[in-house]
Amino acid sequence: MIDTKVLREKILDLAMRGKLVPQDPNDEPASELLKRIKAEKEELIKQKKIKRDKNETEIFKGDDGLHYEKFADGTVKKLDVPYELPDGWEWAKLGSYMDVRDGTHDTPKYFDSGIPFVTSKNLGDGKIDFKNVNYISDEDSQKFNQRSRVEAGDILMAMIGTIGKPVVAPKVEFEYSIKNVALFKRLTIEQNSKFIRDYLQYSEKRLRKCASGGNQKFLSLKKLKEILIPIPPSSEQKQIVSVLSDYLSLVECIDSDQNALQQLASQLKQKVLDIAMQGKLVPQDPNDEPASVLLEKIRAEKQRLYEEGKIKKKDLVETEIVKDGDNAYYQNLPDSWEIVPLKNIVNYRIGKTPNTKNKNYWTNHEGFPWISIADMGKDKYIGRTTRKITNKAVEEVFKGIVSPKGTLIMSFKLSIGKTNLLGKNSVHNEAIISIFPYWDNNNVLRNYLYLVLPIISNSGETISAIKGKTLNSKKIDVLPIPLPTIREQQEINTKVMLFLRILEIIS
Repeated sequence: MIDTKVLREKILDLAMRGKLVPQDPNDEPASELLKRIKAEKEELIKQKKIKRDKNETEIFKGDDGLHYEKFADGTVKKLDVPYELPDGWEWAKLGSYMDVRDGTHDTPKYFDSGIPFVTSKNLGDGKIDFKNVNYISDEDSQKFNQRSRVEAGDILMAMIGTIGKPVVAPKVEFEYSIKNVALFKRLTIEQNSKFIRDYLQYSEKRLRKCASGGNQKFLSLKKLKEILIPIPPSSEQKQIVSVLSDYLSLVECIDSDQNALQQLASQLKQKVLDIAMQGKLVPQDPNDEPASVLLEKIRAEKQRLYEEGKIKKKDLVETEIVKDGDNAYYQNLPDSWEIVPLKNIVNYRIGKTPNTKNKNYWTNHEGFPWISIADMGKDKYIGRTTRKITNKAVEEVFKGIVSPKGTLIMSFKLSIGKTNLLGKNSVHNEAIISIFPYWDNNNVLRNYLYLVLPIISNSGETISAIKGKTLNSKKIDVLPIPLPTIREQQEINTKVMLFLRILEIIS
């Protein structure tokens, strides 16, 4: 049985340490956002819309790489932070980053109807339960809302009882008031409320340990303001929120059927890859360079290789995908995508098996890795092989031609569609091909093919070939590849690989 609570915490932990989405050095650093927030806060103080917090501090990183806290009186103290952040991120205290308030702690008179009175009991599952609330008079509500009026985008969090349960306030057509609930208000629209909500969810255990009181735990306003929060660049906050939403939804699917975990993990993997290959896993961006431009780059590279004598003229001939019932699956792809036969975008090489009776070709000692399908496992990279061949075999059988470290390989006989990357320079048998994209940007296309070829080679028009336990070269040539834009390839690779790592943990 899987503890989905632990799994959820692990995903949140990856997100809040900057390991859920790739870092972009071109992103504006969070320090610039903090400067704008500070300026906006000063303006609001000047307009007397908020009060200055005399205890507010500023966090900075010293030349020694350590974090320090500067107080209003000018004193500086070393600050222990929970963990180190990626470049471009900053630590801030919640009281500096947002306008921290709380609802009333009084108990007014209740009525059968009136203004909804939300308490910590009405927070849960990321929502406010307006159906099971008490009602108060308009007069009491106006009094309470003078200091704690809730607006859409504010964050509410239980500060008494079960500490936590943060919620982003929705846009509603009615007024309501809050009791025993913390209220975190944005200072600018640049602040991503959902990211702060996600961090508060991540920090619930720690917050509950900080609470005071006996049976009725309580987190004071002072302690709320002291909460340390990591601030990523604004664009990364949006990505983190989006990816977190995807993965936490999948965790809920896992939680719904513990008894079928292994089957569910397999189905989830298939589903995620299916969604990815239909252009539904990552958002579309009309500013992306379409895949047709990538194909032009591939054609230009193939022409160059031909002129240099590295490929043959037949390799320049392109095959077209014939659309029929077998590949109807790919009919509704995004406009920026293309469907291309594998042959058009990669060169591939079939392996060989040296004569097993020739003792000069095989060795039990230090030798050259020779890969069979038995060596192709669940790990992405192949580091060790069952058998090794001699340098003599490399020269005489393989003519000195080896597949370099990092090459994508795929099985096409017996076990069809297994993919791996080479952990070191290697050769392989004739049931495996080495795949070389003609044009690739930081191995983005290679990594994309690593993910989708197992699905493509076992579906559509390849089914009849699979019955014979093999794919011939003609079938390999025309494997239909749904080709996204380069950016989408990269994001698909990142999202799917993270999800596969999570599946490994749970299964």
